[in-house]
Amino acid sequence: MSKNNGTQKKGGGSFGHGKNMAGGKTKNVRQTLNRLLKLIGEQRKLLIISVILTIIGVTVSTIAPAYLGNAITLHIERELNILLFSQKMVILVLLYVFAYIVNTLAGISINYMGNKVLFKLRTTFFKKVQQLSVSYFEKKGIGDLISRLTNDIETIQRFLTSGLTQLITGTFSIVFIIVAMFSLNVILTFSILITFPIMVIVVVVIGKQIRKAAKINQEKVGKLNSVIEESMTGMKIIKSFHREKEEFNKFDKINSEARDAATKMEAKSFLIFPIMNFINVFAMVLVIGIGGVMIINQPSVFSIGLLTSFILYSRRFFEPIRQISQVYSSMQSAMAGSERIFELLDSKDEIEIAKNPTVIEKIEGRVRFENVTFSYEANKIVLDNISFTIRKGENIAIIGSTGAGKTTIINLLNRFYDIDKGEILVDDIPIKNLDLTNYRKQLGVVLQEPFFFATTISENIKYGKPNATDNEIVEAAKIANAHHFISRLPNGYNTELLERAQNLSHGERQLLAIARTILGNPAILILDEATSNIDSLTELHIREAMQNLMKGRTSFIIAHRLSTIQNADRIMVIDNHKIVEQGTHQELLLKKGYYHNTINGG
Repeated sequence: MSKNNGTQKKGGGSFGHGKNMAGGKTKNVRQTLNRLLKLIGEQRKLLIISVILTIIGVTVSTIAPAYLGNAITLHIERELNILLFSQKMVILVLLYVFAYIVNTLAGISINYMGNKVLFKLRTTFFKKVQQLSVSYFEKKGIGDLISRLTNDIETIQRFLTSGLTQLITGTFSIVFIIVAMFSLNVILTFSILITFPIMVIVVVVIGKQIRKAAKINQEKVGKLNSVIEESMTGMKIIKSFHREKEEFNKFDKINSEARDAATKMEAKSFLIFPIMNFINVFAMVLVIGIGGVMIINQPSVFSIGLLTSFILYSRRFFEPIRQISQVYSSMQSAMAGSERIFELLDSKDEIEIAKNPTVIEKIEGRVRFENVTFSYEANKIVLDNISFTIRKGENIAIIGSTGAGKTTIINLLNRFYDIDKGEILVDDIPIKNLDLTNYRKQLGVVLQEPFFFATTISENIKYGKPNATDNEIVEAAKIANAHHFISRLPNGYNTELLERAQNLSHGERQLLAIARTILGNPAILILDEATSNIDSLTELHIREAMQNLMKGRTSFIIAHRLSTIQNADRIMVIDNHKIVEQGTHQELLLKKGYYHNTINGG
C-alpha cells in the first residue's frame, strides 16, 4: 500500500498517463482499442513475423480451391486423365499441409507476443496497485481488484492470443478470397458478396450489446469475488454470531446475479452464429443456382470445376467472417475488461507527490501537527483543528472514545491520506515535501492484528530489512521476547507460517511483529492497540518488549489498558474530534476531567 516514491509523478506507471499509452481516461471502445494496439505495437517484430507467415499461409490456402477447380475442369470435364488429376491432388494436399504448418507458426508467434504483452500489463497493474492510496482499497474493495487482475486480464489474454490470430488470419483470408473470386468470375463473386453487408450489420449491432453485457458480467464477478474474500476473511465472526445462513443468502444473491449476467452475455454471443450460418447457406444456394444456370446456358465457357471452386470459396469466405465475428465477441469482452484495467491504471493518486522531495537519511523524530483538520468524507470532520508537538524520543499515549480520531492521527502520520487544512511536520519539514519511500522506511508500526505472509518466521521478521543476517534476526527476536517461543517450535526460525500466521497465538504474533519492527530500526514508532485481546501474562512479555522497542525512539501509543498508557511521557485525550486534555498520568488525574472520569468509570 505504499505510495510512489518521491521521484515518481502522480499517477505513475508506464500504462497510465505516460508516453507509452494514450493519455487520459478510457472514454470509449476506440480509445481502449488504441491503447491495446499501442501495447501490441511494442512487440512489433513478433507481430511483423506473424503477419508475414499469415500472408504466406493464407495465399497458399486461397490458391488451393482455384487449383482444384482447374484440375477438375482440365482432367475430368474437358479430357479425362486420372494420372494428371491424381498428381495434382497430391500437390493440392502438399499445399494444404504447407499452409497448415505456416499458419501454425504464425499462431505460435502471435501467442508468444500476446503473452509478452500480458506479462507487462500484469506487472504494471500490480505495480500500480502497490502505489494506490489506502482510500482506493476502501472504495473499490479487495475482491474487485483481484477480479480485475484475474478475470479481466483473462478476457484480454483470450483476445491477444487465439482471438488476434483469428482476426489477422481472417482479415487476410477475406481480402485474398475476394481477389481470387473476382479473377475467376465477377457475377458469381457478387452473388456471394451481396450478403456481406448484412453480415457486417449483424456483427456490429450484436457486438455492441455483447460489450455492454460483458462489462456488467465482469462487474458482477468483481462483486462476487469481494463477497467471497470478505466471507473467508471473516469466518470466525460469521460462526461466532451464527450468521452462516445470512452470509450464504448474500452470496447466493450476488452469485445469481453473476450467473444471469454471464448467461445474457453468452446468449448474445451465440446469437451471431445461427444468423451467420443461415446467411452462409443462403449464399451457397445462390452460387449453386446462378452457377448452374450459367453452366447449362454456356457449358463451353463455364464449368463444374469453376462452380466447385466457388462453392469452396463461399465456404472459405464465410469461415473467416465467422471467425472474425467470434473474435468480435471476444474483443468486446476484452474491451470491457480493458476499460476496467485502464480505469485503475489511470486513477490519480490522492496523495500529492512532491516534485523535488526531501530525503532525510536519519529522522530524529520531532513531530508537529499545526491546526490539522481532516475528513474522510465531505462535511464529516474527523479531526478538527488539531495541534500538538512531540519532542525527539518522547512517548505519547493517545486515548479517546471510538471514532474520536485516534487512529486517524496515525494514518495521517503515515501519510495514508492528505489533510484538508493545516500542516504536519517531521523534523520541522512538512511531510508532504518528504520522499515517501524514505520516510516510511523510518516508521515502525505494530498493529492490533499484525499481518504476516505465508512464509518462514525468519522471512517475516526480516521483511523490512531483507539483507538482515541470521544473528540480527535472532537478536531482534530476543529483544522482543520472541526468541523463547520461536526456539520451542519444531523448525525454529524456519517454521512456515500459515495464512495470517494462524498457527501462532495472538500474543506470539504480537511479539513477532515487535521483532520485525525492532529489526527495521525505525525512528518513529506507532503502536496501535498492540496489547489488546491478550492475557495478563502475555501482556507482561509484550509490554517489556515494547519498552525495549521504544527506547530512544519517538513513540505513539494507542491503547485502552491503563497499564499500557500510564507510564507514557504524555497522554493526549481526544474527544469530539479535538484534543481536550494533555499531560502525564498523574497530572490528568489531578485535573479530574475526561481522563479522570474515564479511568474511574465516571
